[in-house]
Amino acid sequence: MSLDVEQLGLDRTMDALRKLLAERFGMTNGNGDLPAGDPIFALGSGLSSLEGIEFLCEVEKLFGVHFSDLDWWVYEAPTLANVAQYVIELSRKQHPAPAQPPTAAR
Repeated sequence: MSLDVEQLGLDRTMDALRKLLAERFGMTNGNGDLPAGDPIFALGSGLSSLEGIEFLCEVEKLFGVHFSDLDWWVYEAPTLANVAQYVIELSRKQHPAPAQPPTAAR
């Protein structure tokens, strides 16, 4: 079962991404937290390109989304906040909320 980013919101989506990065890739800043604005692929402290692809696959599974624009992932040097916002946008596009039935006039 994937996480619902609509229910999580931006901050808790970033928390879920931080947890994934810490548990799967050992990424923390020493305080157990990654700043939202730091590039995920930063030299010396970030993911390698192979780990980045693994992270992308894990994010797809965790949130039930599919990244079709890999250029964004590879060339934009995403930050934690960028990834969280992008996942929210993808989820809205790929899993739109069910339409509400029209209300009857009284």
